[in-house]
Amino acid sequence: MEFDLKQLRNLLAIARHGSFSRAAAALKMSQPALSNSIVQLERRLHARVLERGRHGAQLTQLGQLLVRHAELMEVGLERAAEEIRTHERAAVGPLLIGVTPIAAAQLVPRALRLLRQEVPNLSASVLEMAFADAMPALLKGQIDLMVGPVGVYAKVDGVEEERLTTDPFTIIVRSGHPLHRRRSISLRELADAAWVLPNDQSAFHHQLEALFIVAGVPWPTNAIVTNSMVALKSMVVHGDGITIIPRQLVALEREAGLLHCIDLVEAGAARALGLSRARDRKLSPLAQRFAEIIRTCASEERARSRPPAKGRELGNSHMRTKYSVRARANGSRHL
Repeated sequence: MEFDLKQLRNLLAIARHGSFSRAAAALKMSQPALSNSIVQLERRLHARVLERGRHGAQLTQLGQLLVRHAELMEVGLERAAEEIRTHERAAVGPLLIGVTPIAAAQLVPRALRLLRQEVPNLSASVLEMAFADAMPALLKGQIDLMVGPVGVYAKVDGVEEERLTTDPFTIIVRSGHPLHRRRSISLRELADAAWVLPNDQSAFHHQLEALFIVAGVPWPTNAIVTNSMVALKSMVVHGDGITIIPRQLVALEREAGLLHCIDLVEAGAARALGLSRARDRKLSPLAQRFAEIIRTCASEERARSRPPAKGRELGNSHMRTKYSVRARANGSRHL
């Protein structure tokens, strides 16, 4: 069966805007012309794709199926157009990588630097996004790969995860803080400390909450909370508050002498980092090469890092279900 691309785009616009009038305005066409386009599509299919009513247009089951494929078609055409523009610039790409802050801190920049040495005319985009946004983006082809925590959330159909490395959680204080010279410390010793922590809309919050539960320590009440990683680190740099952050997230601040890491005694918790990709979508040669390079970077990072103390790695214990369910229930962001 052949489809008219304009008719599919029109159906997609109605699905997104919820009514013929708003979709027609967005498409810059008359409402009768838009309505006629959908009628022609339904005649071709011998079935309804929309139910019209006083409260707008609702997709039928067939309409939902068509919209899903129309979205994939739209992304495919956008990627094709971008590849053509890249080709015209004599560049190689595009490579679209989704990241969380921890992956963006060191691992991805290092891999891209090495890839650029091989491909000087590289065209790449690095997009910071939440897990909830990254999974649909992978399945629709809006990004090639996602680099971030793995083993934390419930499995997503059609998405494969590959573990690359782990990054230990560590207590962070400013340079010159009273605890600055401590090499290790327990959460129990920090019960009365002033904390700076991610708020409860963050998946990171739920991972830390699990860490406290495993350690048998109550969640801090003397705390400033934020959904911004930049604000969190800045408040620690400029105050006497402490926080827990994966070590890689403060690599630059440590090198600059602004922040100091203190090992956790009783937890030894680490966050697993890895690659996520759509199982049924073939990677471009460029994306495959990026994946190979980042695996090498992760292997070198593991060799440089000492193994974390004995304990449970978050995301690979019985605590995973507890905080991953809470994260989904609260619409967690990507802090």
